[in-house]
Amino acid sequence: MKIRTRVVSEGVSVSLCEIASPIEISDAVVYHGLHHQVENVRSENRRHEIITEGVMIKELFGAKVSLAHRESGAPYLVEQGEESGMNVSISHCEGLVAVAHSRDRKVGVDVEVVSERAVRVQNRVLSDDEIRFAGSSVVLNTLAWTAKEALFKLIPETGVDFRADLHLDLSSLDGTENEKTYEATAYGRSYRMLSWFENGRCVTVVTD
Repeated sequence: MKIRTRVVSEGVSVSLCEIASPIEISDAVVYHGLHHQVENVRSENRRHEIITEGVMIKELFGAKVSLAHRESGAPYLVEQGEESGMNVSISHCEGLVAVAHSRDRKVGVDVEVVSERAVRVQNRVLSDDEIRFAGSSVVLNTLAWTAKEALFKLIPETGVDFRADLHLDLSSLDGTENEKTYEATAYGRSYRMLSWFENGRCVTVVTD
């Protein structure tokens, strides 16, 4: 499995890995001893996602590090029975797993395939102002969807209303066609967002 890592800001990186082939998955299960993670998972696609995540964690942080989840579902790393000091956020979409990581800062990441689905869900994800700006653009709606998902993973609040509590300033979009920076706010706090597009997918990362 080939892992590509990009430094997105000081001390913050995002690693991407295409979900492996069945042969690579089989080899990884044996080599890394990840059988227990997929024993009760029926979906083949979900098994492949879990194994790819597991391999990425081992390759990025060491053979003794494993992935665990809090009651909220948020991921964290464990090393020899103790919680690691590394902050992580994980996302996956069709064919791809993304892991954002930082020693010093909390991170949130989301990845989605650029598709009409983002337009169909805009009414439950975006505010009226955001909908007016994004319109029927598949690209802008996918970017906005990933931005809200990434921001949701970063903030500590629960019971979040994506439309009312998370705000994107899409008018501040700046950058090239394939890479955008812009502003967002949540519960009175401001965040700088970074989104980029590759191979028909949108990746968005935010840090505190």
